[in-house]
Amino acid sequence: MRYKTHIVSSLTLGAGISITLHYPFHVGYVLGIMFGSLLPDIDEPRSFIGRRSFGFASFVNETFGHRGITHSLFAWGIVSFFCLLSPTPFTIGISLGYLFHLFGDFFSVRSIQLFLPFHPFRPKLPLSYKTGSLSEDILFYIFTILLVYFVFILGHLHHYFILSSTELLDKMIHILVEIIKGVMT
Repeated sequence: MRYKTHIVSSLTLGAGISITLHYPFHVGYVLGIMFGSLLPDIDEPRSFIGRRSFGFASFVNETFGHRGITHSLFAWGIVSFFCLLSPTPFTIGISLGYLFHLFGDFFSVRSIQLFLPFHPFRPKLPLSYKTGSLSEDILFYIFTILLVYFVFILGHLHHYFILSSTELLDKMIHILVEIIKGVMT
């Protein structure tokens, strides 16, 4: 999957969880999902996140290859363990976004090795898509429509998102004012 499809599909699944479990669609949760949905591709230097990794993606790629260990439930477990040591909407979002990325790539033609490093099995599913193809474009538009439906119609999640965004902005302004006061005195 391309990065934009990973982001939109992960946000859609995250909105679905928010509606189902009545979990707040907090700005931190949304940003965490977006970041987490890109994180497994740190093993590809040409990926969206890889191009911004200051060379770390090249190291990971040379060590493990693309769609290797970073695309496994083992890696998701490690990331989730560290994220959930301090559970916040952001860290919960990272864990979910990472899992949703794996879910998306699992259904690609190439699939992923879910059980690395314990077993190299790579399932081939009858219902799959090819990255960059028309079928992925269709998935992108379906997920986009579902996301809009979940956020604005079904769950009215946009209200909480806007409220949490303004609260975050307010906190940032207060911190900035305190820093400026400290510098001026």
